[in-house]
Amino acid sequence: MSSAVSLWLGPLAAFASSCTWAYGTSVYSALARQHAPVTVNLCRALVALPLFLIGGMVAAGGWTDGLAEFAKLGPQHLGWSLVSMSASYGLGDMSFFMATRGLGVSGALAVASAYPLWTVLGGVLFLGQTPAPLQWFGLFLTLAGVAAVILAGARGKKRPTKSEAEGIAALTSRLENRWVGLGLALVASACWGLNSFAVSRVGQGVSPFVGNAVRMACAIGINLSMAWFLFPKAPKMLPRADLRKHAPVFVIEPFLGSLFFMYGLANSALVVGTTLASLSPVIAVPVAYLTGSEKPSLIRTAGVLLVVLGLYLLL
Repeated sequence: MSSAVSLWLGPLAAFASSCTWAYGTSVYSALARQHAPVTVNLCRALVALPLFLIGGMVAAGGWTDGLAEFAKLGPQHLGWSLVSMSASYGLGDMSFFMATRGLGVSGALAVASAYPLWTVLGGVLFLGQTPAPLQWFGLFLTLAGVAAVILAGARGKKRPTKSEAEGIAALTSRLENRWVGLGLALVASACWGLNSFAVSRVGQGVSPFVGNAVRMACAIGINLSMAWFLFPKAPKMLPRADLRKHAPVFVIEPFLGSLFFMYGLANSALVVGTTLASLSPVIAVPVAYLTGSEKPSLIRTAGVLLVVLGLYLLL
């Protein structure tokens, strides 16, 4: 593999993770309105874990070499995996799904999507990865473009229905407050930024199959604990009908998306990888135009162009 191709694999993988998240987020947001967020995330982890275990063995060339790959795991990998999943599948995702109650999906996503900034600041403070001035400018242009795309596409907040799970319905009245929604979206943003930083550390020295297997095992334990303590009356698993209906997204997003995400962040500068991994709201715009599901919008198109300019300066 040429050095030029190798140099671009990390950023391309980070961008691919945006594509898978764009596919998954609409399904997860809809499911989280009828089921506890931890139930959705528990199912994601339960589906992905065996795929990562099998994939790790196949990629290594057999059981013996596969076990040798898992033997490379050290305490730092487990520690960062716990941090990663606590901040994403745990508190981060739950905060985001709840923030949509007060801000709507678009408003909550616009606030939470600032998370690359926190990841980059972590890289500056702890890894010495200081972006060039043009890269800082590109980062802020990209974040502004993402926010413009999201907010220009806002359709208003979908109110809860009578069919919602008991654990969620009990929280609805408090979460309808916009200030509560803003606070939860900021928590989600900070958690997602911490997750990106942690994933970049988990992926050092191990294959993305092995690193993600550890992350998903941690996610199962974290979400079971949260389900028992925070949503004791909510079902722990999604109904079989929902799992069958959404089977492709439960394979593609937590499995392929996590592979791309870890490889991309472990093999890119944080300012590049984490920004490319956050573009799912922007990716959805040209797709919607091409499929005819949405009419062209001047503001959203301008937001996409702003993102393109920002990425040019970053890369």
